[in-house]
Amino acid sequence: MSSLGYVEFDDSMISDANLFVKPEGDLFLTIGFTIHRYYNDKFTCNYYLSRTTNWAECWGDIPHMMTYVRPGKLMSQEERLNITVDENCKNNPLITDMWWNAFDNEGNYDNESLKSFIAAIRLTENRVAMQPEVIEKIYASTLLETIYNDVNSTIELAISEDYGNDFVFLPKREVKGVPVKWFKAAEVVLKSRLTPKNLTPYAVKSLAADAFRVYSMRERTA
Repeated sequence: MSSLGYVEFDDSMISDANLFVKPEGDLFLTIGFTIHRYYNDKFTCNYYLSRTTNWAECWGDIPHMMTYVRPGKLMSQEERLNITVDENCKNNPLITDMWWNAFDNEGNYDNESLKSFIAAIRLTENRVAMQPEVIEKIYASTLLETIYNDVNSTIELAISEDYGNDFVFLPKREVKGVPVKWFKAAEVVLKSRLTPKNLTPYAVKSLAADAFRVYSMRERTA
């Protein structure tokens, strides 16, 4: 994934595996993996294109039909047939839900399957990132504007460390690579606009992780 320009973050906090994030201009293309319900060695993924890095925020006025999408949905029947190793897809090219194997029957990396996965990403990632009409809707979303502003405010506070000392949802140590100061900053930002009922540990954790990832990505591309 790193060879394709993606940066891995230790834990998405919302998906089954780590998140991989790639800058696309002022936006971020994020890949979140899903592990098969019945087979632990099978996986698939969803793209998510947004102004920040929280994966799969799909509610309200946030566009999601072509921003939160699996690679197979972006491929023609012929492309799927040529790339997939998924027997279901090979037997029925109309099936778009492609799955890959991490390991073979002997417990080694399944190189054929992993090569198929990388080929699918190479083929489809620009089909998510290069959608002018969808990108316009992303910038027009009032919910994403709020999330984006919260992230920027959290980054500013985390850098300045001027956030006081009254916290309710503070972890004792960093969580999956996210230092404690990001949780402090996130809680202060959310307190400024949310009611106590809506200020939850999940909301704080989600914003802290998002802000930390955005800051990290900006630092890498500065």
